[in-house]
Order: sequence, then C-alpha cells, then structure tokens
Amino acid sequence: MFKNFLKITVRHFWRTRLYVCINVSGLAIGSACLVLAALYISDETSFDNFHQNNPNLYRITTSFTNQGKVVNVGGTGQVQGPAFKEQVPEILAYNRIMGGDIHGDVRSANNAFKLRMLFTDDNFFAVFTFKMLRGDARSALKNINSVVLTKKTALKLFNRLNIVGQVLQMDADPSAIRIRKPLVISGVVDDPPVNSSIQFDILFPFRFLQVSFEDQNWLNAYLGTFVVLHPSSDLRSIISKFDQIHSINAKDQLVTASKSGERAPKIYYGLQRITDIHLNPQEVSNQNREAGIINGSKPLYSYIFFGIAVFVLLMASINFINISIANSMKRAREVGIRKTTGSNQAQILFQFLGEPAFLNIVALTLAIILTIPVLPVFNQLSGKQINISDIFSQQLLMLLFAILLFNTVVSGLYPAYMLSKLSPVEVLYQRIKLSGLGGFGRGLVVFQFVVAILLGIATFVFYAQMRFVEDKDLGYSPSQIIKIGISGVRDVERITENFRNELENDPHSSDLSLVGEFGFRDAKINDRKIFTYYRTVDDHYLNLLDIKLKEGRNFSSQFPSDKKYGALVNEAFVRAAGLTDPIGKQFLPDSHFGSEVFTIVGVVKNFHYSSLRDKIQPMILLASEQYGGDALWVKNEKSNSQESLAHFENIYKKVLPATVFDYSFLDEQNALDYQQELRLQKMITIVTALSVFICCLGLFALAHLSTTQRARETGIRIVLGATVSSILVLFSKDFLIMIGIAILIAFPVGFYVMNAWLESFAYRIEVPAQAFILSGGFAILIALLTVSSQAFKAALVNPARSLRSE
Repeated sequence: MFKNFLKITVRHFWRTRLYVCINVSGLAIGSACLVLAALYISDETSFDNFHQNNPNLYRITTSFTNQGKVVNVGGTGQVQGPAFKEQVPEILAYNRIMGGDIHGDVRSANNAFKLRMLFTDDNFFAVFTFKMLRGDARSALKNINSVVLTKKTALKLFNRLNIVGQVLQMDADPSAIRIRKPLVISGVVDDPPVNSSIQFDILFPFRFLQVSFEDQNWLNAYLGTFVVLHPSSDLRSIISKFDQIHSINAKDQLVTASKSGERAPKIYYGLQRITDIHLNPQEVSNQNREAGIINGSKPLYSYIFFGIAVFVLLMASINFINISIANSMKRAREVGIRKTTGSNQAQILFQFLGEPAFLNIVALTLAIILTIPVLPVFNQLSGKQINISDIFSQQLLMLLFAILLFNTVVSGLYPAYMLSKLSPVEVLYQRIKLSGLGGFGRGLVVFQFVVAILLGIATFVFYAQMRFVEDKDLGYSPSQIIKIGISGVRDVERITENFRNELENDPHSSDLSLVGEFGFRDAKINDRKIFTYYRTVDDHYLNLLDIKLKEGRNFSSQFPSDKKYGALVNEAFVRAAGLTDPIGKQFLPDSHFGSEVFTIVGVVKNFHYSSLRDKIQPMILLASEQYGGDALWVKNEKSNSQESLAHFENIYKKVLPATVFDYSFLDEQNALDYQQELRLQKMITIVTALSVFICCLGLFALAHLSTTQRARETGIRIVLGATVSSILVLFSKDFLIMIGIAILIAFPVGFYVMNAWLESFAYRIEVPAQAFILSGGFAILIALLTVSSQAFKAALVNPARSLRSE
C-alpha cells in the first residue's frame, strides 16, 4: 500500500510541481513565523523559573487607594519585610532588594567603572538561585563593607576570578563616605541569566544602604521585598495578616500624614509569584525603577506576535486548501478509476491526506532551515537573546509536531473528503463541471485578504502615529542635547561652574544646565493638594531647551531668594491649582524640599517632559544650585557628535577625575519611550509584506488553475470575437468581488482595532482615511496584476490549440 501511495504521490507532485512549490514555500514561511513567535513566547514565560525556591517564592505588592483611584505597585518600604517575617509564621525567609536602575562609580586602583548596583539582605543566595563561583554564599554579605561581583564585572576589573579579598573604592557614595572603609570583595557570582528579572553587576549588603538611608515609614513603596512561604500556606490568610500588621504599625503615621496635609491613602498588600513578575512588573512608577526588577514586559506583545504568526500560517494553509480544491476536479477521473478497481473511501482519504502530510514535513524542514539565519535579525527586532539551540528544545519540537498535524488536517482533510465521496458513475460517465472554488474556497480567499488588508491598515496607522510622535512639537527642542551623568555625593554647583568655565567660548557647546529629576510628589496651594512632577534646573535651562515663558520671569541671580524659595511652574500646574494670577502666589512643597513656602516667579508654557502616552501633568521647577542635580545638560553645536563627545569627555575627566563619563542624547532617550511600538511596527511591516507575498502566491496559483480549466471556453470566446480586455474582465471579476467583500469586512474591524490602540496615547492622530484607501487600493491592485498576468497569457493562446487540448 505504501509503495503504491509513493508512486502515485511522486507522479502527482511532478505534474503539479508549480503548485507544490507555491504550497511548500507558503507553508515554510508561515511555519517559520510561528516558530519565531513560539520562541518569543517561550522566552517570555521562562523568566525567573530557575530559582530553586519556586513555586513558593513571592514578591509583596502594595495597593494604594486614594480618592477612589487604585494604584498597584510591586514594592514596599524597608520595614515591611522584617515585621512580616516576625509575625507571620508561614514566611520561611524574606529578602529586600533595591537596585535595577541604580548605577555608581566604582574604582579599582586607577580604573573607574559605572556598575549596576543591587542592595540586598545577607541571605540573598539562600532566597534566590545565583551560582557562587568564588567565596562563601552564606557569609559573603555579612560584613557591612563586603561586596560580591558578577563574573563579567570581575573580568572587567581584574581580568580574573580569583579576587576575594581585593579592595574597591566608591569616592562619592554617601554610605561609603560614612563608614570610611574600603569595599572588600567577598565573592564572585555567575552572571544573572538573561531571563532573570533581577540584574546586577555588584551586590551590596542592605545594611550598607541603611548607613545613609534608613526608613521606618510604613506608607512608602520603593524597593522589592521577597518572601519564601511554606508550601502549604494559604495566601489569602497571609495577605490578611499583612493588612492587620500594617493597620497597627502605620496608625500613627497615617494620623500624622493627615494632619500635615499629605495624602493618606488606604494601603493593602498582595503576593505575586516571582515567575509572574516579568509579564506584570508593576513598576513603582514611570520614573522609579529602583525596586530591583528590570526587563519588564507585557503579555499583549506575546499575544500579538503569536496571533500574527497564526494568521500568516493560516493564509498559507488557505492557499493549500484552495489550490487543492481547485485542482481536485482534475483528479476526479483518477478517483473514479480507483474506486472501480476496489479502493474504498478510507484508502482514498489516506492517499489524499498523505500527500499534504509529506508536503508539510518538507515545509517544516525548510521552516527550521529558514529560522536559523533569520534568528539574529529577529533578536534585534524583538530585543531578545534567543539561541539557535532553543529551536530544538522539547517544547518547540512538540509545537512543530502540532503544526504538522494541524496543517495536514486543515489543508488536506476537506479536499480529501470531497474527492473520496465522488461517485464512480458520476465521474466516469458524466462530465464533472470544473467549477473551481465553491463557497467554502471563496470564503477562505476573503479571509486571506481580510487579514492582509488589516495588517496593511495597522502598518499605515503605526507609521503615521510614530511619525506624529517624531514631528510633534514637544514644547522644547531636544535636538543635540547631551545629558552627562553626575552620580553620588558631589559639590555639583562647583562642578557645574568648572564645567561651564571650561566650555566658555568653546565651539562645541553653546550652553549648559544642571538638572535633577525628583519624580512625582505632592504640593499644597490654597488648601489644594496637587500631585506634581519636580525637576531642579538653573537659569540656563529654559534657554538651553528653547522653553517659552508664558508670564513672569526666569530664575535670576539678581534675586537671591530664587535660589532657595523661588519656583517656576507649568500651565498645567496653574490650571490644577485654579490660579488666575499665579505670579507671586505661594505653595508648600513636598517635605523633601523643606517646610518653608515657595513663591512662583514664572510660568512656563506646557512641554512634554514624559511620553505622548501621558497628558502633561503639573510640574514644578526648583533651583538646582540649592537642591542639587544628577546630570549636566549640554547643547552640542558641532555636527560631528563623536568629536564633541570625545571633547566633553576630556573636560569631564578634568573636572571629575577617576570617574566614568556617562552620557545619553535627549532625543534618543525620548525615543526609548516608544521602543516597543517601534519594534512592533517593524515586525508588522515585515509580516504584512509576507502576507501580501503569500496572497499573491495563492492568487497566482488559483488564476493559473482557472485559466487552465477554462482554456476551451476561452478559445471559443476568442473565436466568437471576444477581445483581450473582455477575457481579462471575465477572469478578474470573481476575484475582485471577493476582495471587495474582504474590504467591507476589514475596514470597520481595522478602524475599531487601530482606534483602540491609539487610545493608549494621550496625544494621537485620528485614524487616517488614507490607511483604508491605500490598503484597499493596494489589495485590488495586486489582485488585478496577479490575476491579469495569467488571464492575459490565456487570452493570447492560439484558440485552435486550446480547442484541441480539450
């Protein structure tokens, strides 16, 4: 039976080699897309699953409820961990971590490096699973000045791993300054895996942080607190105990906060498995990513990638089905003969399911071969570090088998069933009408083009919105602004002055400003509490960024009080405060800036200090000479950025020797806010091109089959005087009707989906009509070109040849 199957299959494949190539190429592309999507999802869901304390390792989360608004964050303060451990017996261990985006200058001899720091309790290696390469994991963080380096960091600093006992310096760290001891390396740990939400270059004891920052406030949430629970724990019971402990310990602080006019939110706690954090990071805020967790993502992107890949594969399978249906009538006589010679329906089903199974095996093999060279490009687009070896993991091999089974059944079952139920008498003694596609096949073509048109609309809208983001007037000019970081405890006013003196009359720079970010905090004015963003600047800031004053004046050395108690606010602050004449009005700032009132000396026009997803919120600008800053913002006047950077680095090292020149471009930093959207835009553009290609392959095959099956009809029409244009219309109209139906379906769906996506931006375009006109028009155009090429070829065939071939 198998020998007979193989003989028939090879003969059929050779006769229909054009369609075989179309089917295999489409299925290979679709399968490769699904493999890449599966690799992406596998990587996304693998985060933090290597810790040995799973599944009993949780992070404590905090929910703040204020004025009916609930904010969920993945952090706590310093006090919750120890208090909960003492009073909740189900907690076997706790560990606090603070870091993620905290960097510091660490010096080894005369070499300084900017390292990612993580502060943690001394049982870090008992709670989390990171392999210790040198030193004792149990005691590595016992001493207040002990530090542990990663393998990569150790090699960078010393070019070897045997470094336990070596000494490091941190000249500008407040804790290091206070303890007056060098940092002693107590261990070397293997680099955190790429699928770890906890990333670091150097580990510090939590007590080292507390030397300069010890906090007993129960109302704060800025670091990560992790707990290992007993396996039989009842999570609801534990959370209830957390809330009870909080209500007792935070009672006095809540009363004090209410009396001082600060926000006194209701606070509730929760528990989140560490393996769930990556896809639901619950960052403390957009400005604060210091709770120890980085690499956060969203499950939405996994759903989108997987959905798109499934659609591409379905489009390829639809080609297979339609070509099989349209081509099946050519094999009707073969089926009839086989039935008259004794073949039953099961044998014919096996034959016609075996052929697509064989083609799918070939397609899957090609898909794997195609995935290997494409993987580096995919990693770049998706921001992943997926290895080629991951393609051959057990999970992916199971997926490949599922793809094979799915494609075989979907692409082969319906045509096989239709052929197997044909009556031998009907086939051999009556003429079967070669009608090509029926209603089912036409529906599949419509579905193909609905997907292709939707992807085309999405590509256009993505591009238009990102173009809007690029061209939007932000209210300031970010171009050629270089941000040079200044970390640690330093005399920033002296540093700024020295840097400014070095840049005086310098052709590389026109201006410089000291700037500091302090995030969202409260301000009180006229008995109103306003949640506002604080930034410290100097009198050069507005000119540096071309920010316009609406009223009042800038900071000025002619008014000494500006330095301590002067403030600039934006229009959003004035509106939120309900002020009609804001100049000279006073407000009480957040306690971080003292308890004295500040006076508004100027109002700046609104500018976008965050991404266009967010509405412009109230903002307060204070004097950085008094309240400090963490970066020098320099205006680069040279077109050669590399030359300017080298020049600025020389000045920086002259002003701040033995430190790391840390810089970023403001416009590039702004672009990072839309990194996921830009990646998604690129991927959808590529997938749209693949979808169009697959649609063209399918149309080409169907048009070729249609012209072949209707060759005699075409010849008769030509003999009777039909023109080439009428033949083109004859073969094109059915396809154009199907595409017209696809357009009618795709347009409202596309409008709804893209409008929903655009709503994630506070500043956005309206869904452009051009997206629909171009997508629909392009679909019609490619259909006409593809079908007409075959119809035109059929129209030029000698009628005598067409009639004789019948």
